[in-house]
Amino acid sequence: MKIGGSLLKYPKELSQICNLLMDMADEVDLIIVPGGGVFADTVRDVYARLKLPEDIAHQMAILAMDQYSILIHSLFQGASQIIENIKDSSKCFEEHRIAILQASKIMNNDNQLPKSWSVTSDSIAAFMAHLIGAESLILIKAIDGLTDQESGKLLDRVSVNSLDSDVNVGDVDEYFPNVLKSSLIRCFIVNGRVCDRVESILRGESTVCTEIVYD
Repeated sequence: MKIGGSLLKYPKELSQICNLLMDMADEVDLIIVPGGGVFADTVRDVYARLKLPEDIAHQMAILAMDQYSILIHSLFQGASQIIENIKDSSKCFEEHRIAILQASKIMNNDNQLPKSWSVTSDSIAAFMAHLIGAESLILIKAIDGLTDQESGKLLDRVSVNSLDSDVNVGDVDEYFPNVLKSSLIRCFIVNGRVCDRVESILRGESTVCTEIVYD
């Protein structure tokens, strides 16, 4: 599960999401991949101003995700643990705690993803979900789901093969479809400003969101 950095603009709703996940930690094994939010935005600004190499900016943006992981960990009020190794998640689950991945530690040990702005926390979350063999991936953002490029209407279901052509640019990162195609993991994009929708997905119920399907 990714908790998008865009939710930092909505502190009340972000707290509600964290409270929901704490309540459900006894029922569902949860691994959180943090977004970058304002921390990554600062990196983008420095990248543009100083004309940094893209791979250097990518490393800095990964560290920005670590900043958000510390923030989220504090909101979970002791119900979570920041982990540096995916294998450590099993101990969290035994203790009914939420695992928060420290992206920099894990990504530094793996070079399978491009080090560029085409890869953001969307792709990293999908990649992590693939590595751990997760049943599903939920991207919690500040949008209702993916929208059609022409009409702007919400897509309740969309083929992974159509993400490049039919979906509005910016809803997910550029490299995200490539990761999904190799993992075939069930994926949902949902609005974290409406907490009930996140709960519905976790309980296997239908709700307003976008599900990515495979042809």
